[in-house]
Amino acid sequence: MCKFLNTLSILLFCFVGTISSSQNINLKVVGDDKQGYNVAVYNGNQLLVNNTEEFSLDMANTDFSEKTSIKNWTGAEWKGDSNNIELTRKTYLADFDLNISVTVSYEVINKNIVKKSIDITQTGMPIIYYTLSETSKPAQVPSKYVTFEYDNFPGGFAHEMFPSAGFVTPDNQVVGFLMDAGYKNHYTRTTRRRFNGHGGGFVGMRKLPDPNLVSVATLGERAKNKNYIKQTFGELYNLDSGKEIKLQLNSQYKKVGSVEISKNDSIYKLNINSNEQSGFEMIAPFKDQKVYTVSFLSKGSTPLALKLFRIKNGKKTVELENGIKYIDKFPTQEKEWTLFKGSVLVPYIENDSVSLFIGASDAKDCSLQIKNLEIVAHEPAIEPYNKIAMGETVTKTTYIFVEPFTNHHDFVISSQTRLAEAKKFEGSEIEKMMYANFNMLTWITSIDDFSPFNVPNMNYSPDMYNRDSFFSIVSSYNKELNLSIWNKWAQTQNQKGAVGTIITPYMGSIEVKDNEATIQFLIWAMMNKRRFGVELPKDKIQKAVDFVLNEFDEDKDGKCQSHFPLCQVDVLDFNPKTDRLAVNQGMLAIALRTIKELGYEISDSYIEKAETEYRNFYDVKRKHLLYDKQFPDIIAITDLEPEFYSLWLFERPILTDEMVVNHLNQIPLLNKVANSPHPEYGTTAPLIIQLTKDKIGYSFMNTDYQPFGEFGKSNYVGGANDGIYYNGGSWFRAEYCAYVVGVKHGWEKAKKMMENRAWAEINLNPVWPYSKEFIPTKWTTTDSWWPSTRGLCWNVFILMADEVAGSRTSKMDPDFEK
Repeated sequence: MCKFLNTLSILLFCFVGTISSSQNINLKVVGDDKQGYNVAVYNGNQLLVNNTEEFSLDMANTDFSEKTSIKNWTGAEWKGDSNNIELTRKTYLADFDLNISVTVSYEVINKNIVKKSIDITQTGMPIIYYTLSETSKPAQVPSKYVTFEYDNFPGGFAHEMFPSAGFVTPDNQVVGFLMDAGYKNHYTRTTRRRFNGHGGGFVGMRKLPDPNLVSVATLGERAKNKNYIKQTFGELYNLDSGKEIKLQLNSQYKKVGSVEISKNDSIYKLNINSNEQSGFEMIAPFKDQKVYTVSFLSKGSTPLALKLFRIKNGKKTVELENGIKYIDKFPTQEKEWTLFKGSVLVPYIENDSVSLFIGASDAKDCSLQIKNLEIVAHEPAIEPYNKIAMGETVTKTTYIFVEPFTNHHDFVISSQTRLAEAKKFEGSEIEKMMYANFNMLTWITSIDDFSPFNVPNMNYSPDMYNRDSFFSIVSSYNKELNLSIWNKWAQTQNQKGAVGTIITPYMGSIEVKDNEATIQFLIWAMMNKRRFGVELPKDKIQKAVDFVLNEFDEDKDGKCQSHFPLCQVDVLDFNPKTDRLAVNQGMLAIALRTIKELGYEISDSYIEKAETEYRNFYDVKRKHLLYDKQFPDIIAITDLEPEFYSLWLFERPILTDEMVVNHLNQIPLLNKVANSPHPEYGTTAPLIIQLTKDKIGYSFMNTDYQPFGEFGKSNYVGGANDGIYYNGGSWFRAEYCAYVVGVKHGWEKAKKMMENRAWAEINLNPVWPYSKEFIPTKWTTTDSWWPSTRGLCWNVFILMADEVAGSRTSKMDPDFEK
């Protein structure tokens, strides 16, 4: 504990540790015995963060009848030096008749990064609900604030795809603030749930968790010299409590499509004449960083569609994300009114207007009535939902990084790479970025379930698609995550032994298919046994084994039959089952070898049959694997996925070098860029495409030649989706893994294409330097790229791919244990 000399007591603070002359981040304790101690953060001699407290804590008992707070916590004692400091204090809460103990720890990770942990323990009360907030104050007035999505953020809450914010100092240093994964810090970034019934789409939640997870001083506060960045954990908005303000709706509306509209008092009557989107549209009274509820009664002869779009400079842009979305078929009845009610969180949207559409998406000769259309603005009750159980220690971990500010693009990259470094992850720039993105998309399941939950990207929130989470979680050596989410999968297993496709908080899911999920479930079980030496529930594994053997090869001839592709290309199904797909045959071979390792009796001859059938999909004349035997001119990167599994899991090839090299040589390399690592090649390749015998050598699919049935007929008309999605889009994970297969089989372009594809993920769209679901291979401007693709976290599977390629080791993962 630091003791002040009498001659210095009037200064009211104490500095600890040596002052570094180099530009390295370092720590100093500030304060005294009376006011308490807190930590100031320096870069060399420059004071960056000058707080007067470490955090504030708002608490309640379980029925919210008693509440108390600790405002502006400081330590009573401290120990440490300029690289490691620990503050402690025990506090008696008279309102609860309870003692709590707090330790705040700072650790300098490297010259740019500090880790801060807050540990809270209580041993006298069954449950305490709490909200914890950390307010970080710049030592000098910042030149501006930046967030992950905005270069000059005006303030308020920043509900964005990656929780990161920073301020830029007058001498152009950026001080950024990050946080640990949600399953560790007990937050969720979910703002909506699936709608009830079969209407599809999403509505906002009535208890909205963590809206202020990251917030920044507003322009008004800055004018009063209040500058800060705040991180708030465990706070929810209760929309069913608090104040509601009924808003005046715009009396002007615009007809959309072929529709006749009449309005009488509160009732709109719509008679729709064609199957194009038809209804009415008006400007909604929405403003940035507010929460609203839209409600109305409806009846009619067709399902109802409800859309909310941003309007910038009079032009419709993107759909709002955080609440009502994808409502295309809300069910109505002709004789009875049905209530629609859904909330929407409006984040910072650059003061855009918002259009509200109500009507039908694709109905003809039908009618709709809308009654009592109402929008209310909420001033919600704010409640804590994090909890500390008796005898438990809870931890909140945040990070600070500092570096010269160059531009927003580089801040976005640094937000990702610095988070990975803060967690002591080792790897290349893109490996760090993928790892950080994966952490920021892994949070708690709900406000009542703190078990881990992994969401592919914010667009898919709140849902965990199981096949996506497999590639994400298995890429980490984190035992807690691997076992917890594998067990979540196990809980979805049906009586036949199949694993569910999706887990969605707050609502159910009945989707269970004979896709690759159950095979992945067994692969994951095998990996968990190898990595962690655990015993897994035998009944779950037995049922999954029985399902795979009976569902995919009932007659045991070594040929795979399935209703679905056993890969990501999931836009079609087959009735009856098909044996035409190369990837399916390869996945059966992988499944059999996995089942054998799990201890079940599978003969080597049976495995060899399945592997031979996979090799038989290679067409000697065309020199590539046949994606679908009925469409022999279609080539797909995903057909090499089983080969990757075999190299990754069993360190043995199934295909020959000739097969792999010829297959890869047939796939066109697109999006050539002069400043890419290898400009002589393209930076992306199509996931699936048609090969042609003309000079170009390939074509995007059309309605006459495509393997996707009705999906292709409706989406591939007139070249509208050339190079988009499953018509030639480029998917990082599948493509990168195929190049690793090329490395193992001696394809001369393999390592260069790995470098080019990694470059493309970060740089091809300079405004989006992060992971994406897919990259278009035909486009004129990046403005046409789908915003919904941003931040897909299964691309973290690059870590396993690079292990197979030999460019990284498992020890580079901070969670790896021998």
